[in-house]
Amino acid sequence: MIYPWLQPALDHWHQQLADGRQPQAMIIHGNYGVGKTALSHAIVAELLCRKPNPEPCGQCQSCRIFASGQHPDLMSVVADNNIIKVASIRSLVNFFTATAHSAPHKVALIKQADYMNTAAANSLLKVLEEPPAGSLLILQTDRIHHLLPTIRSRCVQLKLQINHCQFPMITDWLQQRHPQLSPQELDRLLVLSPGLPLQVDALIEDDVAPQLEAHLSQLHEYLTNQQSLVTVSQYLEQHVNAQQWPLLQAIILHWLKVKYGDNETQIVWPHALYRWLLSQSSASTIMLKMCQLMSSIMVNFNNQTKTRLLIESMLVQIKQTGTLQNQ
Repeated sequence: MIYPWLQPALDHWHQQLADGRQPQAMIIHGNYGVGKTALSHAIVAELLCRKPNPEPCGQCQSCRIFASGQHPDLMSVVADNNIIKVASIRSLVNFFTATAHSAPHKVALIKQADYMNTAAANSLLKVLEEPPAGSLLILQTDRIHHLLPTIRSRCVQLKLQINHCQFPMITDWLQQRHPQLSPQELDRLLVLSPGLPLQVDALIEDDVAPQLEAHLSQLHEYLTNQQSLVTVSQYLEQHVNAQQWPLLQAIILHWLKVKYGDNETQIVWPHALYRWLLSQSSASTIMLKMCQLMSSIMVNFNNQTKTRLLIESMLVQIKQTGTLQNQ
């Protein structure tokens, strides 16, 4: 069963097939958490099925082999240590050269295609210039502009992007999956990853909200002189992981939108830190500076020494900004 917000994209694919316009290479792109892998697998399942209507029958030999995860007419290429090397693309060429075993098509899927190095990308171009008949190459990426223009121009592009009219559908889907959450709790998490339902689903599974509350409390206690710089900087370094810094930044941006946005924006992350910020004459300046410094922390997160210094710098600067502008 396809995720409900992906159905329009799958319907578009079905229409292409009905019109005899099946591409031989396509790029499925969109933000992380929107469902690129799910849509790719739905398309792959239909192409490997011997009796699609248009969905896969689930009964033929090819469907049963696909369900086992070992289909000989499907090849997946994934990044190794954040890089796809030319050897992987050469294996892809050999895969397409061989005759199909049990499916009517041969399909290859390159995940995180933007991780191809120069040699791999150039090798892929040769495949795209003379695509094998009866085959489909699917490239997935969060960052389509990191792909060579010559690769993009040779592929049909399908962008997955959730629009505002689909938000109620996403909310309903998440509520069905997590009935233990109140609407207010769900709204808090939707603010963190708007339009990215699978990412929100993962945040719920990981019980992230209480962790974020604790991080915000540490910031508040430092800014109100309840905790020392050393204590709070050590806490943030040890407890805020690479995935949580963007979430903290999203909360600060939400507060900015509440303060300066339209009347429809309601506060869904009320916190003592937010109330403290509102009490400052320089509230917007402090929040913008927090977001900028958090971006620096994210960029340098893998450098432990630099991250520690950036965290300390963030704490000192936001406290100084509030102190100076309140004098």
